[in-house]
Amino acid sequence: MIPVQIYDTTLRDGEQAPGAAMLPAQKLAIAEALQRLGVDTIEAGFPAASPEDARALADIARQCREVRIAAFARTKLDDIAVAGESLRWAAHPRIALVMPVSDLHIRCKLGMEAGAALEMLVECINAARHVCAEVEVIAEDASRADLDFLCKVARTVVQSGASVLTVADTVGYSTPPDIRHYLETLQSEVPELGGILLGIHCHDDLGLATINTLTGLEAGARQAHCTINGLGERAGNAALEEIVMAMAVRPDRYPFSNRVDTTRLWPASRLVAEATGFSIAPNKAIVGGNAFAHGAGLHQDGILKAASTYEIIQPERVGAPARQLPITRHSGRKGVAARIAALGMSLEERKLDQLFAQIKGRLTDSAILGDEELRAMVAQLAARS
Repeated sequence: MIPVQIYDTTLRDGEQAPGAAMLPAQKLAIAEALQRLGVDTIEAGFPAASPEDARALADIARQCREVRIAAFARTKLDDIAVAGESLRWAAHPRIALVMPVSDLHIRCKLGMEAGAALEMLVECINAARHVCAEVEVIAEDASRADLDFLCKVARTVVQSGASVLTVADTVGYSTPPDIRHYLETLQSEVPELGGILLGIHCHDDLGLATINTLTGLEAGARQAHCTINGLGERAGNAALEEIVMAMAVRPDRYPFSNRVDTTRLWPASRLVAEATGFSIAPNKAIVGGNAFAHGAGLHQDGILKAASTYEIIQPERVGAPARQLPITRHSGRKGVAARIAALGMSLEERKLDQLFAQIKGRLTDSAILGDEELRAMVAQLAARS
């Protein structure tokens, strides 16, 4: 198995989702949960954004001593100074410098020519290395950059002594073949990249963030940027839980190892959802409320015979509650019987048939029959002669 690093940016890129701002105490609780989860790096914030952000990151750096703490910074000397100050107490600090690399971003955001942007990058890497041993350069909008220029950026990153180069699909524009092409070209044209860590950072604007990240790992990246629940700007980032479980369930396809304790995924997901007020879609992969719920009679029958018929992940593997067989209008007789048994009740076959018919007549829409209502129906039938 090939070891890869999990870089969580829930507290920075995740918090940039409109409406997802978190209080300092909530950020610290999430950082502690991420440390227990086993991520390699927590990008704990953007300290130059505000004094509150700087203090929150400093608190996390003091408390979370068993994980690398990264501070996000633009290629500005003032940002780097503030980031270094916030990281003063970190046991394993890193400054993550974001560098626009597409012509569109360099001209429109920075108002510079490409050559001047490269000079600025060198200056900022040198400044960051004076305050922090580890420096990561995030190549912003790399998926829309000229490949020749991106190769120049990569050479500059290596020659300037940075520790990590992360290729960012900032606007979720790429497809898996694009990601593969960019990463393989970079490594072919800039072989000195083999001496540093190569990362991948993907957004979900086309719904491709997870597969693009996994493709990036297949193509040679050894660090995956991601967030809990896929939280992030616009449509979000690559979801940590999806990336990790793809590796866990399909090692034949993704032969990568990581340090994440998957049994902590469900609690971490709920903690982030509660802190941000962003509810988790019921059909969300891995951590959605329906991820381990089986409503159709055909599926319920299969699950009762062998869980693997319709589950590729056991609930306990991600720390989720026990699987559910909710009673809906699609439920089968065996599913109803199993639910009654789970409630500690029983009915003879004739009355079970009557109950099943009553349920089918009652649930004509998308409703789920609650346990209390089911208990009452069973008790009523059981009382009849």
